[in-house]
Parts: sequence; structure tokens; C-alpha cells
Amino acid sequence: MISKHIRNTHTLQLDRSDCGVACLLSIIKFYKGNYSLEKLRELSGTTSQGTTMLGLYEVANNLGFDAEGFNISTDTLKENTEPAILQIKTENNSDHYVVCYEYDKEKGFIIGDPAIGINYISEKNLDQLWQSKNCLLLSPNSKFVTEKQIEKTKKKYFITLLRDDFKLLIISTIIGIFVAGLGMAMAIFSQKLIDDILPSNNINKLISGITLLFILLSARVGLSILRQHFLIQQSKDFNNRINNTFFSSLLQLPKLFFHTRKIGELIARLNDTQRIQSVIKTLTSSLVIDTLVALISLVFLFSFSWQLGIISLLSLPIYFYIIYRNNKNIIKSQVDVMQNYALTESNFINTIQGISTIKNYNKQYIFSKLNQNIFSGFQEKIFNLEKINISLSWQSGFASVLFLIGVLIYASIQVFNKEIKIGELMAILGIVVSLLPSIANLALISIPINEAKIAFNRMYEFASIEKENEDGLEIFEINKISIQNISFRFPGRSLLFHDLHIEIEKGKIIAIVGESGSGKSTLGQILKRFYPYEIGNITVNNKYKLSEIGLKSYRELLGVVPQEITIFNGNVLDNILLGATETLENMIDFIRKYGFELYFDLLPQGLMTIVGEEGINLSGGQKQIIALARALFKKPQFLILDEATSAMDRKTENFTIQLLQKIKQDCAVLFISHRLHKLRNIADTIYILENRTITKFGNHEKLMKTENFYSEYWKENIS
Repeated sequence: MISKHIRNTHTLQLDRSDCGVACLLSIIKFYKGNYSLEKLRELSGTTSQGTTMLGLYEVANNLGFDAEGFNISTDTLKENTEPAILQIKTENNSDHYVVCYEYDKEKGFIIGDPAIGINYISEKNLDQLWQSKNCLLLSPNSKFVTEKQIEKTKKKYFITLLRDDFKLLIISTIIGIFVAGLGMAMAIFSQKLIDDILPSNNINKLISGITLLFILLSARVGLSILRQHFLIQQSKDFNNRINNTFFSSLLQLPKLFFHTRKIGELIARLNDTQRIQSVIKTLTSSLVIDTLVALISLVFLFSFSWQLGIISLLSLPIYFYIIYRNNKNIIKSQVDVMQNYALTESNFINTIQGISTIKNYNKQYIFSKLNQNIFSGFQEKIFNLEKINISLSWQSGFASVLFLIGVLIYASIQVFNKEIKIGELMAILGIVVSLLPSIANLALISIPINEAKIAFNRMYEFASIEKENEDGLEIFEINKISIQNISFRFPGRSLLFHDLHIEIEKGKIIAIVGESGSGKSTLGQILKRFYPYEIGNITVNNKYKLSEIGLKSYRELLGVVPQEITIFNGNVLDNILLGATETLENMIDFIRKYGFELYFDLLPQGLMTIVGEEGINLSGGQKQIIALARALFKKPQFLILDEATSAMDRKTENFTIQLLQKIKQDCAVLFISHRLHKLRNIADTIYILENRTITKFGNHEKLMKTENFYSEYWKENIS
């Protein structure tokens, strides 16, 4: 008999491309951990074609497993006591992954298959499926984090966010207690009015009672307003805090993180943070009052008639049962709505960003249809959630009607039997009318709580990712960078390059050339410390390892002109300074020193020219000039240029090359380019990156003496 624990860890039924990460997730759950499938796909480098054993091996080690890959026999697998991922073949001969939990002598191997679930497979059948005999054995180590530990960390993180609001929330709660108590004043007064004041014909008693009621109701209004003031103050402070915390966390994440995320998804998760505050406000306002109203109402009902009190008390679980049995559907629908909202946001932003391409190819109809399909899917998810809410509303509403009619009938019979007075009947009805909405609200409170929990988990998933480590040595100059035996691969993929040896030093312009996709730009990303390399070392000034240097200290000395220029809203000056403070006089001196006035003076308002969103008012060459000025304004010790002249005209490119020759004495320069014809005049050393390594290096004359990528280009295009 398969244990319930194993069954509970293997409930996913997914597309074939996700079978590898689904198996890994099942093992994580087996050891009482938990990660999102999306997170595992990112870490393992899963694509539409799936992942590899290497990808699963790497992500397993990152998540706290001692992972080992083996090629073993079925007999050896029988002796294994821990879950293992097996690489098998499907009917159409494609790779597939399953989990082997253990071996039962009578029934065979217990196999968890993401496509079909848990089943038994005989040794003979497994032998036929498992032809590769490749398996990945996983055992959790001290770094493995259980779901219980994650939940504990989440609670601590949330309390930290909320800590500054405790005082306001406590005050609001105390005021809420008084508001709830004063809410019963009208019901009590109606009973006294009918049973005592009116029969007495005492005008003084009537005036006194009405005066007291006026004071109590006015006090309730005043306290409610004061409470609302405290709550909106808390709401403002908390929203500012959580937005800043989440956004700051995003900015501190490694750049590799953003390569697998769409802008719309990040915006959607940022917007999700507002749901959290909305629920906090609900919990500290209506929840407190509803709870107190329910308790006070029940106390009064018991005081009028213990039988009615018992009836009311016994009927309350009905409301909570109605919500409980729909809870799973509600949570699933809420997750679907949030995920589809993120997808809709991403598609909208992606479409607008690519509007030029869409118009150039007359694909407006196609993208309009795509948007319609995605948005319709989003609306369908909202519709499904609202249908559940409507179902809950009529069920709870019908239960309320039955309860109210039942109380009315029973209380009326008590009046006929002279067990209670008419005024008491009116008070009971008033209390019940107050009680029913409070009970319904308490029963339904799980819906917004679930929504906020989902939103918080989505936010925490990003906020908890390990940030870039900024600690390290502080340096003040870069004279030389030595790249020694560097190898790099993206998660789950084969090596992009290996054994790279490159020397970059001040006073020289070093160029790297190679075919598209050879890894030139990726090497630049490594030098910017955006990507971690796998093997080898990078040494600065023949003294420090690059990884030992403080990130902030290193990047302060680094200037970059990337392949894709980012232009921010504002004017040209804003895009050069990027928030730095500098006088206009000093900026003009800087522009003249490097000769940029030749280009900026041509703009309509010079440095004050508005560039438009994403630099729409600028040409590609103008963007690259701004990026070059931005980089040089830092007075960098190390300058990386990645296709920095690709959009420039011949005159502007020559200006840039002359400028590089001028500054190289004060700055080490790495020039990444495919425009090889210019390198003859500017590069002191040219490195050729091909066949995943550096095959040749030297100056123009040296490289032209041998057969290589560079010399072939010159022979075909220049000579």
C-alpha cells in the first residue's frame, strides 16, 4: 500500500515539458519543503522543450540537496532507500522524468509520474522504459529549508512590515470595542421605550432617555470618525512601507532574475501589495466590530431568553460550513485571477513596446486578437470567482432568512405565552438584525484573507530571493583585469564558453570579436558582475579576486555603454546624470572637454531637450552618444563598450574612436564589436572568441598572418 505521504507529494499532472521540475517538486514536498513550480522552472532553465538532468542537478544543489548523478542498474535501484529521479523514454521516444520512491518485492517499484500520478511498475517494465539507466539521487542537507521554516520566516517578515503600525492598530481596536458596545444602544432603548417609558406616561423619563440615546449615538459617530482617521493614517504608512520594501528588494536582485520575468508580471505583483493592506484594514475595522457585535448580541439574547441564545449559538456553524466547503475553489480562483492579471499586464506592455514592429508587418489584427484572447481569459477567471461569491451570497442569505424567521416565530410564541414582553421582542429582533450581518461577515472573512495571503506569498517569493552581495573590499582604481580559465553556462544548458584567458589593462584598448551568440556580450555581463562564472577566476590589479571586491565599490569604477541603451523619461541632462547632483557650469565644462557639444548643440533645446518615453525623440546614434557621455561622466577606471557604435553614422563613430584613444591612458577599455573593419586602427589586442573559447589573439597584423575568424572577415569584406 502506497503511503498517504507519498500520494500527497505527487499530485501534479502537467505538460511533458515540466515533468523534470515536477519530479523535483514532488521530492521537495516528500521532505516537507515547498517551492513554486515557476521558481523551479526558472532555476533549472526549463524551456518549452523541457529541462535536462544537468539542470535538475544544479537546481537541486542550490535548494539544499546533496545531488548525485549515476548510471546504475535496476538491481542497484532496488537497494536505494531515497527518492530518485529517473530519465525514461516515452512512447514517441522523447525524454521523460519520473520519481522512484522505493521498491516493493510484491508489487514492484513505486513510481511517481507527473503525467499520470502514482503507480506500481514491475522490474521488467521499468527496464524497458528506463533504457538510459540515468538517475539523480537526492538527499536533503543542512541547507534544505522546510515549508514550516519558510512559513516561520514569512510571519517574521510580515510582522516586521507591520511593527510600526501596532500602536495605531491597537488604538483603533480599542475604539472599535466602544463603537461595538454603543451599537446595541438602540435595541436596548427600543425595549425600554415600549415596555417601560411609554406605559408610564412620564414625559421627563422620555426626554431623559432620548437625551441619553442622543449622547450615546453621537459618541458612536464621533468615535467611528476618529477610528477611520487612525485607519487611513495606518493605511497610508503601511502602503508606503510595503511598496518601498518590495520595490527596493526588486532593485537589489541579481540581473539574471529579470531575464526570466516580464515587466507586466512585476507590476502586477507590486499592485498585489495593495490587497494586503486592504485586508489589514478589514481585519482591524469590520472584524473587530463584527466579533464584538456577535458576542454582545449573544449575551443580550441569552439575557432575554436562554432558549433563543442556544438557538442562535447552534445556528452559527452553518455559516462557517458554507464557506469552508467552498474554500478550496475560492483559493484556486483567486490564484487564477492574479496570475491572469499578470499575464494580461505583461501582454499589454509587451505589445505597446513592440508597436513599431507590429505596424511594420501589418500585424495589428493578430495582436489585437491575442490581446482579446488573453483579456477574455482574465475576465473568465474573474467571472468564475464572482460566480462562487454569488453562490456563497445566496446560501448565506437564505440561511439568514431562515434564522430570522425562526427567531421571530419562537419569540412571538413567547410573547403569546407572556414569557417575554413586546418591547423585549422588538429588542430581540433589533439584536438579531445586527447579529446576522456580523456573523455573515465573520464567515466570509476567509475570502479576503485568502486573497491577501496569496498576494503576500507572490510578493514574498520575489522579496525573499537572495540579494546581490555588496560586501567586500573597497578599491579606488583599476589598472589591470586578468580573466583566467573562465567557463560559463546558463542554468540547465551546456557550456557557452570555457577556458577564457584575457588580459585587460589601463592604456590599452582590448577588443573581443566573434560570431553572434558566441558569448561576447555574456562575458561583458560577467565583468559587470551580473552573472556568476562557473570555473576560473578574475583578478583585479594582480591582487584581488573580483568576487572579493565590494560590489558598490567596483561598480563605482565601472563605466558601461551596453548593446541596448536605456533612456529614461526626462531631458538629456537627466539621462547623463541619472540622479547625480552637478552644476550646469560643470556639466558644460564636461561636455566641452570630451567634445560632446558637437552633438548636443544640434538638439532642439540642447541638454534640456525632452527625450520622450524610452528616448522616442532620439535616433539610435544619439542614444549611444548619451550613453557614452553617461559612462564617461563617472570618470571610470574600466570602460566596457558592447556594440557601442552599432547605430552611429561614420562621422560619429570616428569621433567615438578618437575619444577612446584619448581616454585610454586613464581608463582600461574593453571593446566588444562585430564591426571588425574599425578594430585595425583602435585595438591594441584583439581576442577571437569562437568554438566556445579564445582561439587566437594579437594585433591586426599578427591575426592577419593566420587563418581565423578575423582574417577571413577581412579577406571576404575588406580586401
